[in-house]
Amino acid sequence: MNNHAILGNLQGMKQVRTNLRVSDIAQRVLTLMGQPYSLKDYPMFEDIYNSTATRIVMRAGRQVSKTVTEAGRLVMDTTLKPYTPVIYCNASANQTHSFSTSKLGPFLLQSPYIYNNFVKGKDVTNNVYHKMLRNYSEIILSYFSESADRVRGRSGNSMYLDEVQDMLWEAMIDAQECLSAAPEPHFLYAGTSKSEITPLEYLWRQSNQKAWVIKCDGCGSWNIPDRKCIGKTGLVCKKCGHALNTYTGHWHALNPPKDGKEIYADGYWIPQIIMPMHCCRESKWADLLTKLETYPDIKFDNEVLGIPNGEGESPITEEILQKACIETLPCLPKLTEQNYSGAKFTAAGIDWGGGGVAGTSRTVLSIYAVYPEENQYVKIFGKIYDDGEPSRHIQDIARRLSAFHVSLCCGDHGGGNFAMSQLKELTPPYTRIVPVMYSAASAPCTWDERAQRYVVNRTVMIDNFFGDILSGHVRCFRWSDFRPFAMDILNIRQVLIGEEHGKGQRVWRHKPDAPDDSLHSMVFGWLACRVLSLRMNFTIS
Repeated sequence: MNNHAILGNLQGMKQVRTNLRVSDIAQRVLTLMGQPYSLKDYPMFEDIYNSTATRIVMRAGRQVSKTVTEAGRLVMDTTLKPYTPVIYCNASANQTHSFSTSKLGPFLLQSPYIYNNFVKGKDVTNNVYHKMLRNYSEIILSYFSESADRVRGRSGNSMYLDEVQDMLWEAMIDAQECLSAAPEPHFLYAGTSKSEITPLEYLWRQSNQKAWVIKCDGCGSWNIPDRKCIGKTGLVCKKCGHALNTYTGHWHALNPPKDGKEIYADGYWIPQIIMPMHCCRESKWADLLTKLETYPDIKFDNEVLGIPNGEGESPITEEILQKACIETLPCLPKLTEQNYSGAKFTAAGIDWGGGGVAGTSRTVLSIYAVYPEENQYVKIFGKIYDDGEPSRHIQDIARRLSAFHVSLCCGDHGGGNFAMSQLKELTPPYTRIVPVMYSAASAPCTWDERAQRYVVNRTVMIDNFFGDILSGHVRCFRWSDFRPFAMDILNIRQVLIGEEHGKGQRVWRHKPDAPDDSLHSMVFGWLACRVLSLRMNFTIS
């Protein structure tokens, strides 16, 4: 965003060129709850308004005015520059609706300057999920968690992703493709940390990690506020116990770029304890002390301090995976009496590469021998390809599907849908190639006749796949060959999302820099086994 902002409207009002910062302009033109918008008690948000970084990360506790700041900055993005399409996505429909009506809407409708020059008029759209301003800037609002299909195909110059701790990293990558044609794309990521494996924590680790530092007036030492700074009446110095004044703080990068490199993201850690609304009001600080005494450590860390706690859990251990291996069965490159005796079909699963950081998202192929009468599915071949575009591996995969006489091959619909279409042209007629789309739908598995694909609930599929491992229905070739695939499976954890907004939803997640491609390759192949065995009853936990 250009700090030499141009204020004006499309009705010929004289344009005024000014050196005001974006935060200054916001305080002059925005109104909140009938009063001029002010950052007097929110000095830490000035830099967030004024940041010109390609990526901004807001890692915040609850109730720190994070969402109001996002709404204010979004209004500035779309009013300071005409013809600017901006996409906002939250992790749920309810949260997007709330943002549109209770945060973004009031700024647009109750700020006289904004309303009269950008919202009022016939050529304006002001719906919950779509807003077109008089300067032809556009705000598209949507939501996703497990799959970005709802937003795929939209175009924008900037994207705001909120509550990213509840989003699937691969879905975020798909959503960000909406900005692939933008000349200078900008992203803002915001949320409240829960566990170490969330996309929010990954983005935070890649950022410059700015903390609000406060100099003690007593001993002169600098403090990064945390639990040790929580005193009986407010923030105190860790070294001498003297009261700290949060208004005198400033942002300091804990992870500055090195060797002249540009920062990946401009990151801001915003705990409750640095906010004047909490640390400078006696009643609010008393509430915070009560939380310190009564909240479990995990909840206090997440909601008050805005930091992660734990990595989630999994019912699958390395020992369990070792027991699923058949030590007399090597991973062989073709069908033999040793790996196919008595089997009725072969099935395959593919998780296509792309959508991760370099080296952490690879194409993986899994091939099973299917024994329908025994409900037994044995992984007899697997290959982890190097990272890169899926098209690089299609011919080799087609050759292996033919060599193993695969009847049904299921692969991910997302970024790999084009690859699936190409693969279909290279395989024999008896090999059926079927895309699978992960979703958060209530039905475990449905057939989409129009798109000729399966739509499956991601959590339910992984649950049932693990259930079949635990019950002995899924077996694998020997451990020495299978171990690289097993490491991907051990990277995944079950976590709860959305619990702070009502009933939580259990999902499976992994660190964006810890791959889980082999797991999904095996899940897709296992689904193909279940289809061939006519065993399509899935348990919903």
